[in-house]
Amino acid sequence: MSVAFAAPRQRGKGEITPAAIQKMLDDNNHLIQCIMDSQNKGKTSECSHWRLPIHCLLYMLSPDRWVVQTQRA
Repeated sequence: MSVAFAAPRQRGKGEITPAAIQKMLDDNNHLIQCIMDSQNKGKTSECSHWRLPIHCLLYMLSPDRWVVQTQRA
């Protein structure tokens, strides 16, 4: 899983590589599929379960996040 699901002490230690970005995109796709499946089954309350993980992944993929991380290096 991507660094969004890693323990807090491990976050921010991953390198920004195309493979890391692809992994986050794949995780994002999986979460979106879970949300769509829940919606199609009429279990909209389960969708909120996926809100935080998808938010974390979207933050990790945001251009602002990459700028801040690159400036620290």
